[in-house]
Amino acid sequence: MKLTTSQLKPVRDKIRADQKGLCALCHLPVSVADAVLDHCHEHGYIRGTLHRSCNSLLGVLENNRKRFGLGDDDAFAAFMLGAGAYITKHLTPQTRMLHPTFKTEDEKRLARNLKAVKQRLKAKGTK
Repeated sequence: MKLTTSQLKPVRDKIRADQKGLCALCHLPVSVADAVLDHCHEHGYIRGTLHRSCNSLLGVLENNRKRFGLGDDDAFAAFMLGAGAYITKHLTPQTRMLHPTFKTEDEKRLARNLKAVKQRLKAKGTK
């Protein structure tokens, strides 16, 4: 059954209520104002109610999956499950090594301060 535009809001609200007010993707509370009705872009089927941001990120992943060799539904699902397990595993640092491009908050602050000093000196030199 293809919904009409006027049916979207009541269906979205019903599905959100069926999900106990939680986003179907991240499982955090989703407000009525932030809830969107997610659907499969390939087949059109409604899947659930998500946060607007969760829906956007999922769309980016789905819309670019073929570019990264994950056009097959099973391969994409395996990647998504693997990504979740990978991120979960690494919530606790496994190697204790930091990537060279990573900046601590102190390093970021010092870089901002140095940039500001250089800008002030440059501005003084042009007067």
